[in-house]
Amino acid sequence: MRIRSQFLTKFVGWGAALALRGLFATLKVTGHAEAPGIDPGRPTLRMNLYALWHDSIMIPIALKGRSPEKNVAALVSRHQDGSYLTEFMRHAGIRSVRGSTNHGGGQALLELLRVSEKYHIFITPDGPRGPRRQLKMGIVFLASQTGMPIIPVASRCANAWRIAGSWTDLEIPKPFSRAQYLLGAPIHVPPNLSREALESHRAKVQSEMERLERQLEQLATTATPEEPRRAA
Repeated sequence: MRIRSQFLTKFVGWGAALALRGLFATLKVTGHAEAPGIDPGRPTLRMNLYALWHDSIMIPIALKGRSPEKNVAALVSRHQDGSYLTEFMRHAGIRSVRGSTNHGGGQALLELLRVSEKYHIFITPDGPRGPRRQLKMGIVFLASQTGMPIIPVASRCANAWRIAGSWTDLEIPKPFSRAQYLLGAPIHVPPNLSREALESHRAKVQSEMERLERQLEQLATTATPEEPRRAA
């Protein structure tokens, strides 16, 4: 049964934020950035677009929730599930922009263009309906319009709950787990590109996301226990 009450939606979002904040505090996170100045949890000279797969968004949100910097906005679906996520992210210090490629896309794009001067932007480019881990054109078009570079992100936690969805799962780390993430080098998309040129950049971002996932899988199989590192 879906919750339509605005009060109950806010309560669910608050409760989830409270529970997950406690869970996130127990995680041991190891991270690496392939370029300096791209960690959204630290002061940076410019704003970036972060491409995150839909099923692994919890680790980046956990890291952002630990940061005092309130400088991240995220594109969230207009569906009811997006309402819960909006309330959750509000308590995590992340601003929500409602819309998707199917509903409210034009309005969401205008809002993203407006906030891009002051906020990093988190986007799940395979959402809201999949296919799983297949990057759509929206983030590339936004990068071309704003001049913001795209930062590919990969994250994983081997010891996690996986909540089944209609087209992908959602990975939620278990308490006291070790999680890992990688931030790829910035990908710049020039303005005024043809559809064919935009597709070329889309394929490049897709390839980089897949490369980071393979690298992260290798690290997970060879890693030895160590103190968490923070991205530069």
